[in-house]
Amino acid sequence: MRINRKHILRASALVAIAALAMTGCSRVGGGGGGGDASNGSGEIGEHKIVFAHITADTFPYQAGALKFKERLEDLTDGKMTVEVFPGGQLGDERAINESILEGSVTVGVGAGALATQAPIMNLLELPFMISGQEHMHKIIASPVADQLKSKIEEQGGYKVLDWFSTGDSAIQTKDQAIEVPADLDGVKLRAIENPALADALSALGANPTPMPYGEVYTGVQTGVVEGATLDWGSVNSLHLYEIVNYTTSPDAAFLAEPRPVIVSQDFWGSLNEAEQEVFQQAMTEAAQFERDTFLEVQGEAIQAIEDAGLTFTTLDQDAFQEILDPVWQKWATDLEAEEILNGILDLR
Repeated sequence: MRINRKHILRASALVAIAALAMTGCSRVGGGGGGGDASNGSGEIGEHKIVFAHITADTFPYQAGALKFKERLEDLTDGKMTVEVFPGGQLGDERAINESILEGSVTVGVGAGALATQAPIMNLLELPFMISGQEHMHKIIASPVADQLKSKIEEQGGYKVLDWFSTGDSAIQTKDQAIEVPADLDGVKLRAIENPALADALSALGANPTPMPYGEVYTGVQTGVVEGATLDWGSVNSLHLYEIVNYTTSPDAAFLAEPRPVIVSQDFWGSLNEAEQEVFQQAMTEAAQFERDTFLEVQGEAIQAIEDAGLTFTTLDQDAFQEILDPVWQKWATDLEAEEILNGILDLR
């Protein structure tokens, strides 16, 4: 009998959530009552916070999540506790996003799948629009980030607390070196589940293939896909360098989007002002720590990948931008986000 891995993963997530619900009377995640959260007294109540993400515990998301746990528990003298579930233990990104709105998960990190609830996220998934970490950090520190945050909150029912980095990504392939757009013709590339990214890859001639993060290595190994568009840290932590032969160089970031750290608006509204203040302070510190960690990890990962013997290729960036610029403009128009796109491009 064939075993469906997704069903196993979902069942494991349900078991984990059920176990959390039985660990005590403190509120987990959103909307329900408990503690002093909604009494308006300004006192810190007892809360059990669930922070879930899809990446491995060696990925900087985990460093940020653990820093958040450390700071929140310290700032609240242990009244607010945080349990961190890395590696997709509570489901893939879409499942985690849905669980945040349902209340069984408190905190997550949004990416391409968040566009289902907050379409503005499509804009951040357009390749080569954000030129790298320096550009991404400028965006976070600018009014553009506030515009993105407002759109996500308005469209999705989430509260954006801050921004994590996912580093710079590149294009990794088994058999085809990528230098010009024509090199992508017909190449099956694993891509995150996002229509804007799929649109852009199709414009470049590639065949975008959605696949869960945890299945990328096997997908490339078995030939289901011929390559991927992962960040440098993931290529290293997933050991993808064992089964691909080429990667585009760090000089041109395929994606470098900021990732919103989200809770539900229902959960946020259930906290009193004192709780919101410490929660936000802890996350602000954690997000800065995560972004700093990513810069360190990315440099180490690029060196490790180079040492593994992959061939680094240089992209003709002008040729890629000539094809992609109309795609950027189309999505900005469809999303009524021309001002945001212009703001991003002005910061390059």
